[in-house]
Amino acid sequence: MTLSPIHQWVAKALEVSGLSQAEMARRLTTELRRDIDRAAVNKMVKGTRDVAADEMLAIETISGVPAPSINAITKVPLIEWVSAGKLSEPASQLAADQAPQLAFADLGRGDFFALKVEGNSMDRISPEGSIILVNRAERTLVNGRFYVFSLRGKTTYKRWRADDPPYLAPYSTDPVHGPIFVKKKDFEVVGRVRRTLMDL
Repeated sequence: MTLSPIHQWVAKALEVSGLSQAEMARRLTTELRRDIDRAAVNKMVKGTRDVAADEMLAIETISGVPAPSINAITKVPLIEWVSAGKLSEPASQLAADQAPQLAFADLGRGDFFALKVEGNSMDRISPEGSIILVNRAERTLVNGRFYVFSLRGKTTYKRWRADDPPYLAPYSTDPVHGPIFVKKKDFEVVGRVRRTLMDL
């Protein structure tokens, strides 16, 4: 797996500082005033965990190694959860400037926000508890792609199928989930899902 510039930078910051992963975790816990364990630092180095914006600033402060150019990094607010199951009312939504900020590399242009997945109707690509990145700037439907939809004030995360009739398709290992048949006038495309992430 090719590591992103951010994950390569974390590994370099550890090497230059001479800190162990456990010591970096202790320093981050003190700096951020929340628990960061050695396993989390290990995942940052291996590229299996994203590095939040405040974590980047703390690592830069602790190690003295400048973070990658901000031009290569997109800060994305984690604003609420989305159902990957039955249609659900949106969760109480934080304003973007009050929400936790996650940092991602190589997202490209767009208007991104992050959601936590609840339910298992999309578990082939986004198990429950994973984070999806949604681009509000992409609302044109493409057959077979993944989107967050709003139907009569309720939201869901599904795959778009432009069959006759069209429907929102689950992508699940659980056969209990079936398609949701819709008319285009009855729903709104919130945005296209561009990335899915899961801590192990």
